Amino acid sequence: MPRTYEHLNRYEREVIAQMLKEKYSLSQIGRHLGRSPSTIWREFRRNRVRGRYYPRPANGLAQSRLQLARKPQKVMGASKEQVETLLAKYWSPEQIEGRRKLEGDTIQGQTRKEACVVTLVDRATRYLIADLLPRCNAESVNCSVPQFADSGLPFKTVTVDNGMEFASHAKLQKKIATPIFFAERRNPWQRGSNESTNGLLRQFFPKKTDFAAHSSAQLRWAVELLNNRPRKCLEYRTPKEMMDSFGFALVS
Repeated sequence: MPRTYEHLNRYEREVIAQMLKEKYSLSQIGRHLGRSPSTIWREFRRNRVRGRYYPRPANGLAQSRLQLARKPQKVMGASKEQVETLLAKYWSPEQIEGRRKLEGDTIQGQTRKEACVVTLVDRATRYLIADLLPRCNAESVNCSVPQFADSGLPFKTVTVDNGMEFASHAKLQKKIATPIFFAERRNPWQRGSNESTNGLLRQFFPKKTDFAAHSSAQLRWAVELLNNRPRKCLEYRTPKEMMDSFGFALVS
């Protein structure tokens, strides 16, 4: 008889991948592992990538889903109707939570008023999009960010810091038709993906960089390198590979 349910482990995922490769059926794999065929089917369906099952990405996806499921879920304000719609489509709470959230920030130059870079990072895939701004102010941000919305990446929410460059957030929210939220002061962990990615971008543009002396092509080059760099948090896949696995075609 199948044992009392426990989450599949890394070894079992290795076995599943190998037996699938050797054309064993789900029932045969289940009997070999002492698991229900439905457990094997759910594992394959939920953790496959582009229709194929690989043990390392599968393990990473399962662990990420487990962490999301342990977090308290809270529905607030404008997103409530959106969440109810997705629940009616049989989305799970963790799928709704993890789907297409973006974190935004700016990378300052020598002073806060000079040229800067505005960045948006997708939480699920760590995919980065960025733009060079002539001035670090609300007017420049409100002109730039709507262009991101046309990139092919669907926005669900945008979370930013409390900088003055986001002071006209109401106008920006209307332009991009996406709820904008603010992280609490002195709580950078609420935008951890963005903070971390901005740190990586600083490898190319150190602090006190004069962004007026750099071109948009140089920024695109750095962004392209980061989006194609393997990340440990993604089981050593790249943000670009993760984004491709969601099936989104980004327009450059």
